[in-house]
Amino acid sequence: MPDVNPAHVSDRFIINNDDVIQNLYPTPIYSAKVSNFDDIQEEMFGALKKTEFEMNPCWSSHYLSDIFFKLNVVKEHQMDAFVQELSKHIVNYCQYLNYNGNCSVAESWFSLFKKGNYGHIHHHGGTDISGVYYIKTNGEDGNLFFETPNPHLGTSKIFSNLTPRHEYKPEEGNIMLFPGWLMHGIQTNTTDNERISLSFNISFERTVIHDK
Repeated sequence: MPDVNPAHVSDRFIINNDDVIQNLYPTPIYSAKVSNFDDIQEEMFGALKKTEFEMNPCWSSHYLSDIFFKLNVVKEHQMDAFVQELSKHIVNYCQYLNYNGNCSVAESWFSLFKKGNYGHIHHHGGTDISGVYYIKTNGEDGNLFFETPNPHLGTSKIFSNLTPRHEYKPEEGNIMLFPGWLMHGIQTNTTDNERISLSFNISFERTVIHDK
């Protein structure tokens, strides 16, 4: 059988790939601006005035309001404006997923990135949806990036070009939602600006079946 050489294929055989190729198993990333920016910022900075930051000694990569990720600053500081806005974005996200259910903010915490700080690659375990809201940023103090959820792509010569990190520049007033299992991290802040964000985990109600 002769070798296949795509370079020798006539242009008349080229077709629209959208007609013959399906991208299975998507990884939906949601990104949108909040509609009540001023109200949310007032809540955030009010809570930040009462917040003390510390580093997790296991990482020493950036500062956190809760190094154990067990608390809920959104609930603790009664951030009603943020919760109301967040609910709208969760509905939008879930419409794409064709899912409808009751959910709540399970955990939430502030993250502070000073010059030289970064976020190591991690995921949020079994949480349904994870997210971030950018409170204070100059847009150059560390992009959020995601790793491919399919590590096997990197073992192939022809599919490895589908594996690069996807980066998102932080913007004040922007909210992002993504699967909790997706590996992600934050690039090093090389500026003198202190970047502050709110991270949160969303959990949906489970139906409990009791044995009779």
